[in-house]
Amino acid sequence: MTRKGARQHPLTMEGYAYVLANAGRVPAREIRRKLRITKNQLESARRKLNRQGANITLRCFRSRLALCPSCGCMRSTTDNRWGICEPCRRARQLAEIQARTAELLARLPEAERALYAETEAETESMADPMPSMPPTRGMSEYQRAKATDEHDRAMERWLATYYRRRVKAAQKRKERIEKKLRNSQESAQF
Repeated sequence: MTRKGARQHPLTMEGYAYVLANAGRVPAREIRRKLRITKNQLESARRKLNRQGANITLRCFRSRLALCPSCGCMRSTTDNRWGICEPCRRARQLAEIQARTAELLARLPEAERALYAETEAETESMADPMPSMPPTRGMSEYQRAKATDEHDRAMERWLATYYRRRVKAAQKRKERIEKKLRNSQESAQF
């Protein structure tokens, strides 16, 4: 309903195309402002498009994920002191531990290093399966955006857990090498 004397803007074919392309991606307020139509006109256009089989909604999903500057992925945990996501932080931590382990291995005597390489078992713990993307066919834009956001969050949790396990294993390995290095230095003194 318009005010008395107000100018009406009927929706054109281009307007319907705009609604079809942007519903669920752009907030309804912005669509109405762009097309200069009322809430009722927009709702009427949505119902008409849905009767024709479009399956659109005017709800707009706004993700709270932020872009990680390190990996370029959408993440929810980029507020640590480095400003990077949890998986990237864990990956850096793992690289630091592995670099320290390589330094310690180089300080071991050759015979100890060879024995350590032979006896150390390379085991990989059973990790949880990687989350798969849910099927989005037939979903509205809102539902598709929400499902994608939930998948991104699940992938971030999975990656953080994966790197956490690898960091713990690398830390244990480094501690074993440090102990072996201390023992070999103590035995060399006697």
